[in-house]
Amino acid sequence: MTLDTPTTDSATAVGSPERGRVLAGLADGTVETVADLRVRGRGDEIAAELRETHLPALEEAGYIEWDREAGTIEPGPNFEEAASHVADLPMPDPEPSDD
Repeated sequence: MTLDTPTTDSATAVGSPERGRVLAGLADGTVETVADLRVRGRGDEIAAELRETHLPALEEAGYIEWDREAGTIEPGPNFEEAASHVADLPMPDPEPSDD
């Protein structure tokens, strides 16, 4: 399998708000590392979901390149396909802060 030929269809790969947040962050330049994706309050839980579910799905579809060792995320070979639909993705309501 190559990243240019995803085995996951695009609707499945970007079908969650968390995956949309990854793609939107890459598209607007605010995400370069997994740490950039953390949300206050549930940081450990969200980081685990990202590592175990969302980032692998986006990587498999070729939308991102994820260096697990360095914790970096970059646009993948099929990123433009997903990025063109970022505005159409449902985004979750921001979580209340713990302040």
